[in-house]
Amino acid sequence: MKLPVYKHLLDINAGFDQAIRALSALGKLDSFHGRELDRLTALVKETRAATNSYLTGVLERAETAEAGQRFGKRWEREQKEETGRR
Repeated sequence: MKLPVYKHLLDINAGFDQAIRALSALGKLDSFHGRELDRLTALVKETRAATNSYLTGVLERAETAEAGQRFGKRWEREQKEETGRR
């Protein structure tokens, strides 16, 4: 997987963290109801977990496929080298 994909994942999580911090800060103001902000914070955390679960699942499949391909190429190269030594 390319580095930008992981950067996007980091940015997404930074955004979720920012939203959680902002909701917490708003909770210190009298204008906002704590229970409603708590509910919204829980929704943000749930969405963060679901998003991370999906994205990391896709990343895992892609990384596993790449690792398998690279292993196969290395194994073939090593077999050719072994055959050449005999």
